[in-house]
Amino acid sequence: MIQNLIYVDNQYGLNYIHIDLANNNFQDKEWLLSIIPQQFLHHLKVALHNREAFLEQCIQENTTCYRLFHGAVERWPSVTIDRYGDALLFQTWRSDLNDDVVGQMADFIEEKLHHRFYILWADRRKRGQVERHWVGDAAPQELMATEMGLSFRVDPVHRGIDPLLFLDFRAGRRHIRSHAKGKKVLNLFSYTCGIGVAAVAGGAKLALNVDFGNHALKIGRSNAVVNGLSEPQFETIQDDAMLVLRQFSGLGVRGKAKRRQFTKRTARLFDIVVLDPPRRAKSPFGNVDTVNDYQSLFKPALLCTKPGGRMLVTNNVASVEVDSWVESLNRCARKIGRVIETVDLIAPDSDFPSLDGKYPLKLAWLSV
Repeated sequence: MIQNLIYVDNQYGLNYIHIDLANNNFQDKEWLLSIIPQQFLHHLKVALHNREAFLEQCIQENTTCYRLFHGAVERWPSVTIDRYGDALLFQTWRSDLNDDVVGQMADFIEEKLHHRFYILWADRRKRGQVERHWVGDAAPQELMATEMGLSFRVDPVHRGIDPLLFLDFRAGRRHIRSHAKGKKVLNLFSYTCGIGVAAVAGGAKLALNVDFGNHALKIGRSNAVVNGLSEPQFETIQDDAMLVLRQFSGLGVRGKAKRRQFTKRTARLFDIVVLDPPRRAKSPFGNVDTVNDYQSLFKPALLCTKPGGRMLVTNNVASVEVDSWVESLNRCARKIGRVIETVDLIAPDSDFPSLDGKYPLKLAWLSV
């Protein structure tokens, strides 16, 4: 369904229209799809114009992964377009597209970037599902791209739903890389280990990546290898992050969870702890709820951090206000006798624009 497509006159002299479809049975839907390319091209033109300085920075940094169109604030809320190396990824939520529309958008991007791409459309209208198909030739099964000179697997088609590299977290990876020299880094909910790779590339003594997903860690280990990184600096643990958190923090496993079989580990402290949890997850060792109970994650993560150490913590729920979230971190720290000395908020790079400065992904760099 296409809803609330609002087009206005702007500095480019475009004549836009306003369309509001109440339901999916609109009799002129095919006509609407036929005019979308011309209207959407205007929005895409503005988006690329606004990214000129950023794209030049990407060339200088050797980065070929970035967002080209962020529909939430660039006039088509349910559409995003990302570049992953030689592939363009179109993702849609609640919007109807067709191959012709996607193809015209891709042609425009190829002309502007002077590059030929494989084109993938991922339809995510069904919650928890994705339907992917190629518009034109399919890309190789394994595809590589670069971020700040580091190489990453970015296979457009894989067993998961989300892309293998989260682009809005690039600012976090850059920050860790610049602060990791000589440090021991714990990377929790590590997914494909982007943070871990960045940390070791920045001179970390250790980057320990923890995730429950074996396939994600396999990709992460391949990311390390292709960048010439290996043990003992780069390590992975395939296990429940909540279990590992409770063990490393010294809180231990309690209640019925103690009856389960699990690998025993002793308490450990790290110079830097990265906490990048999903919105929700259930575990016999403790549930994840970043809206209502972030403290259950933050407490053990803080206890894993050396006094005088640093933490990079995230919350990716748009409805969570940054001020109230940071205050909850401070309250949690005080309850266990720790103090958060400083809080530096890190904004995503400019390929993820915000009209009000309230980014869905909140990144906080803490001195503890």
